[in-house]
Amino acid sequence: MKKRFAILNLVSVVIVIAINYISQAIRINETTIGEVSNKYFNLFTPASYAFAIWGLIFLALLAYGIYQVKMAFFSDKASDFIEKTGYWFVITNLLNCVWVFVFAYDYTWLSVIVMLAILLCLLKIIRNNNMNIVSVSRSTIVFGWLPIGIYSGWIAVATIANVAAYLSKLNWDGSFFSEQQWTVIMMAIATLVNIIMVWKRNMREFAFVGIWALFAIYIRHNGNIDALANMALTCSIILTLVIIAHIVQNKKTNPFLNSKASS
Repeated sequence: MKKRFAILNLVSVVIVIAINYISQAIRINETTIGEVSNKYFNLFTPASYAFAIWGLIFLALLAYGIYQVKMAFFSDKASDFIEKTGYWFVITNLLNCVWVFVFAYDYTWLSVIVMLAILLCLLKIIRNNNMNIVSVSRSTIVFGWLPIGIYSGWIAVATIANVAAYLSKLNWDGSFFSEQQWTVIMMAIATLVNIIMVWKRNMREFAFVGIWALFAIYIRHNGNIDALANMALTCSIILTLVIIAHIVQNKKTNPFLNSKASS
């Protein structure tokens, strides 16, 4: 089973990269993801450069898939994480492909559901492997855990952004709050989720992605909507301080500072 999972995981990464490339280069439904997103203007969407993080995510996932094949076929070292991950990673990537199509075909409500499903699958992988809680080799941390942490961190932000896009499509008036106030609330929720992932799961990489997204929101609104820009910058600073505090508090158990950690 371990070898089967490793092969399927690598193949699913190649497929999801190919589908995302096609959606941008060749276009699906005669449009791109960015063009559909621009149709549903909302204040939570970060500056366009923020989406370049997909390049890093895909590289990390490719490394993740290759590492699993290496561990399953060419190593005698412990690699229980492959079997503990099971089919959840394959399902995650297939759902990612589904999301590209439903979003491109303007099924925004369905894209929210699919995005939530992707996030839940990633959280299942994290929980099954007890990521960043149990002690494993440095290579497993770098090639096994870090890619999932970065992936899930961005999907958490993207889920909130998808909800915001759907509400924008519905022309929702915000009920008791204005659009700016709802954006502030969403940024506060995103910050809280990232803080929880750092302190409860030791997933600093998850929060690094949160900082990337929030700072991009600051860049977008700086000089235009100062209240949102200041909130986004404040949230970025808070997360940065939380990460620094967590690193300092846990430096004795940091596997990259602990000579006893396996390579």
